[in-house]
Amino acid sequence: MAETVDRDGGLPEDLLITILMALPAKCLVRFRSVSKYWNSLITSTEFINIHLAQAKPLLLFHHHNQSYSLRLDDESLDMWSNSEFELPSKREDDDFQIIGSCNGVMCILNTLQDHGQSMILWNPSIGKSLNLVLPRLSDPFRGIFGFGFNRQSNDYKFVRVATPQYPVGCHVYSVKKRSWKAIDVSPALGCIKPIPSVLWGRSSSYNYAFLNGVLHWIVDREEFGSRFVLSFDLRNDSFGKVMLSPYLASKLDEWMSILVYDNSVSLFLNDLDTRYIEIWALKKYGAMKLWARKIRINAVGIGLAMVCRQNGEILMTRYPSDEVVSCDPQSKEIRDLKKLGLSDYASSFVESLALLDELKEPSFTSAVSSFKCFH
Repeated sequence: MAETVDRDGGLPEDLLITILMALPAKCLVRFRSVSKYWNSLITSTEFINIHLAQAKPLLLFHHHNQSYSLRLDDESLDMWSNSEFELPSKREDDDFQIIGSCNGVMCILNTLQDHGQSMILWNPSIGKSLNLVLPRLSDPFRGIFGFGFNRQSNDYKFVRVATPQYPVGCHVYSVKKRSWKAIDVSPALGCIKPIPSVLWGRSSSYNYAFLNGVLHWIVDREEFGSRFVLSFDLRNDSFGKVMLSPYLASKLDEWMSILVYDNSVSLFLNDLDTRYIEIWALKKYGAMKLWARKIRINAVGIGLAMVCRQNGEILMTRYPSDEVVSCDPQSKEIRDLKKLGLSDYASSFVESLALLDELKEPSFTSAVSSFKCFH
């Protein structure tokens, strides 16, 4: 069988693709200049998605000195890069808060009111960012935020729900369409607000779980003093809600956050009375969704559950120091990870070419990336 030859008359196409797939994202960005064919190949949606699927799992940390770093998500937890992230277009008086990350794209909010609230979608691996000004829904501004990827439409979306106001106001930004969309919110949601952030160094407005195309937040409904999980499906831009179990609903005075654990939307509960930490997973039984307790560990001095690792362990912080620890749900052992320093945020991360196929649009600007071509 004759091999398919590269259109530039060089390597066979299948061999070329195999070689390119093994290269870091930043190298691939540079190699687009080799030829029009290489540029077309590397910026194609199919190539970007396959390269993403085989990316090395990493962990992203935000440190107390306002820097970001990447580490390997393996036993070593070694630094993936010798240097740290540098935020794009940062002024001295900017106040950046990381909302989250998805497929190697970071969503960062500039909360400084004097300059007008803005949001940055930033892929540090390819050194590009998209800057957006948020539409004003209420004054003063408060709300909940989420960022995710709709696989069906190959579109990244940023969601902001402005609270407290009635009816609840919501806007969704579509990267693919380059536009904001106002979403009608069911009056049944009532007047909602983020849960109190007594524990967090960062606001609970930024705590969400993203799984299978759906964003999830924990919110309080003011008029009834109740708490539930609010969801937003990026595939059809629709809201939903899941009520808490009677046990969880009785824990309104305890520290609570939401995360993805064992491929399930889960609640992390820090019970100050019993000094136990618990994780409750949302499971589907036929048409019903029920909360099932997965973990209960006696742990004094634990603050926040941040992210689940590839090996099943959960990275948490001590309170109030923000020292990072790792919890093994099977052995119930909690071990210190002093090499990671102090951190108030961690998430899963990958280096990717995400958003590279959008670079032809003039709204994208170069951003500084601290990564070298090879690690």
